[in-house]
Amino acid sequence: MATKEVKGFEKIFERNKVLGLEFFDLLVLILIYLALFSFSSHLIVNLFCLFGAYLVLRFYKRGKPAHWLESLFLFLLRPRTYSPTRELKSEVYGE
Repeated sequence: MATKEVKGFEKIFERNKVLGLEFFDLLVLILIYLALFSFSSHLIVNLFCLFGAYLVLRFYKRGKPAHWLESLFLFLLRPRTYSPTRELKSEVYGE
């Protein structure tokens, strides 16, 4: 009796990456690139700093789920809503 195998497409579930980084991470690198080259005109120093930022992003993203950095930025930039009512004393002190 032969076993039947189902062909799987594992590449469907992989993250889209360019140079090991996701699209949002590349946008962060582009912003770092623009900031470096707008303040300094030393090409070699700027490229080393950009490469260092790339390595930091690669090591930071190791083991993290997909879209981790994007979710972090969206969480930090989301406006917070606070209740305009005050807490009761019983809620604060447990009376």
